[in-house]
Amino acid sequence: MPTLEQVLEAYPKQVKLVFMQFPLSFHQNARPAALASLAAQKQGKFWQMHDLIFQNQGSMKNAQGEYRFSEFAKTIGLNAEKFEKDSKDPALDKMIVDQMKAGADAQVSGTPALYLNGKMVRDRSLPGLKKMVDDELTKGTETPAKSTK
Repeated sequence: MPTLEQVLEAYPKQVKLVFMQFPLSFHQNARPAALASLAAQKQGKFWQMHDLIFQNQGSMKNAQGEYRFSEFAKTIGLNAEKFEKDSKDPALDKMIVDQMKAGADAQVSGTPALYLNGKMVRDRSLPGLKKMVDDELTKGTETPAKSTK
């Protein structure tokens, strides 16, 4: 099981995973893939599209050089017509621009980038993430030391 899934399972009420788009300009397929995943999100299947895109990174285009996102949409059970329409929605492009700005403001310089409560995660191992989560959770519960004066 992937590490983030293990963290979510270990802290089901305390941790929420938020995925932000940050397609790097030198990856020619990144922005179209981001749009496809957001179009799939409109039908509740963001993660299914995300995972399928990542599984097919080397074959996102067909022999004619066209993206296979419509095919992927059918594979995961999306309404293909709605997916096509949503893929062209300017609001999704604006969402990507806004998320990229938020990433730039957070000093994201590459992907994947992982943050916990605004702090960059350096140790992405399960023990490292759990320690960071535990440290964040205990911050608000620590009682100040009593004065002896």
